[in-house]
Amino acid sequence: MALRDAKTWHIASEWYFRGWTPLGHQWAWHQAKQMNTTVLGGVAVGKTSMAAASYTTDCLSVPYFHALNCSVTATQAELPFHMLMNWIEENDHLEHLIQDITLRPFPIITFQNFSTYSFRTAGQRARFIRGSEYDRINYDEGPLDDDPETITVLRGRLRGKRPDGTQRMARLDVTGTPTDAEWLRERFDRGWQDAPVEKRQLSRYLSFRLPTYLNTHLTAEQMALMEAEYSDEQVDVEMRALFPDYGMSMFPSGHLRACTDRDLNDQGYLALHPESGSVTRGWVMEEHPRFGMLKWEMPFDPKGIYIIAGDPGTDGPPKRNAATVGILEVSKKPYTLVYFDWVNGKGSYFPFLDSFKYGIEKYRPSIRGMDATGTQKAINELAFESIGIHVDGINFQRDKEAMLNALSVSVTSHEMRWPFIKGLRNQMGAYTREKDRDKHLPQDIVMLLAQLAFLARYAPEDNDEAIRPPQPSYWNRGQRTAGWDRRRRT
Repeated sequence: MALRDAKTWHIASEWYFRGWTPLGHQWAWHQAKQMNTTVLGGVAVGKTSMAAASYTTDCLSVPYFHALNCSVTATQAELPFHMLMNWIEENDHLEHLIQDITLRPFPIITFQNFSTYSFRTAGQRARFIRGSEYDRINYDEGPLDDDPETITVLRGRLRGKRPDGTQRMARLDVTGTPTDAEWLRERFDRGWQDAPVEKRQLSRYLSFRLPTYLNTHLTAEQMALMEAEYSDEQVDVEMRALFPDYGMSMFPSGHLRACTDRDLNDQGYLALHPESGSVTRGWVMEEHPRFGMLKWEMPFDPKGIYIIAGDPGTDGPPKRNAATVGILEVSKKPYTLVYFDWVNGKGSYFPFLDSFKYGIEKYRPSIRGMDATGTQKAINELAFESIGIHVDGINFQRDKEAMLNALSVSVTSHEMRWPFIKGLRNQMGAYTREKDRDKHLPQDIVMLLAQLAFLARYAPEDNDEAIRPPQPSYWNRGQRTAGWDRRRRT
């Protein structure tokens, strides 16, 4: 019943996976005859469970089947693994069919019939996947990758024969929420019945658009609550699975791609998931399955010149009033984002202040920017009085446009680089100065980067100040400061 030819996957999945049965679109995807599928799905439509059940069924029913779930981040790649562990443990229908489960350097499930199911990050241009052969690969949240070379490399891993002499399946699946990646739209059109005739290749490609509303396990109230968290544009992308329209964005996607350095993600991954030896100290990568990177830290360099900025808030990601803290290393261009914390305030400003203080203690920044105007003035005073940190007051209300201009110049000149951060990509890609749209868009990360780009112009020329223990500010704390132009870098 697990074999595709029987067309009874729904019965087999109920037996093996604790009563889980596929919805109609999930069944159709599993049974697809095309060896290239593209699934654009809304949140909570069931992409992860669909992939986990479909790939495991192949491993169970085909000896020596090699399956891989890879993604742009390790956390996303391992989501189906954690779902499978809940299905496997103390399951009399499945547990005895598992030979071994390893966790390091990345999770691998080995079945009694010598099939394997692996879960790992792909790395930049699939650098971690080269040299292996697979029957089937799912590029989970692949739409977040702008580089078409990754798909080319993954396709090259789908080849050869199994040890018993049978041909490998050679199926490449791409699943995720739609983005404006050019290769994604081209791939989707090849398998989309309504695409222009000249773009379609329906014998080899099959595409699905799966809005959240297809998940009949969700109630109308649950979907309404999800919609309430998004702007109209976000509802179209995150729930209706429509391609985003960022035509009015202040930051063109091509320049954002140029500033996104996925090699930083790979460095962090290798430091935290070494194949041998111990973890390299100083690195932190904390990710949320839906929202992406929440915290990013690189090791401190005594020779570096650092500046810090923060946007206070009391909510948590991805809400509009979430707090952010960031640190930029500015000794040479492109400047590098070495610390990023998308803070969950839980209704308080203290998590933000604690993160700000931690960043100061680790990186010893020479400039510590915090808004000292309007409602933020109290936060500035709280920072000094409650946790004893000295900050350099900036006038965000007065200089917002100058800060955004500084960020625009930095981005279009490729003077900044950051790791792949899903929230950063989404907010920067959608940001516009149109007032009617600006007030509804989450923009805390945009404002953080704008502050850093603005402050970078006033950073010291050498690292003497940067490596001293924190000193009282050389500007008046929390006050409008004269003399900035005298410090401006040429």
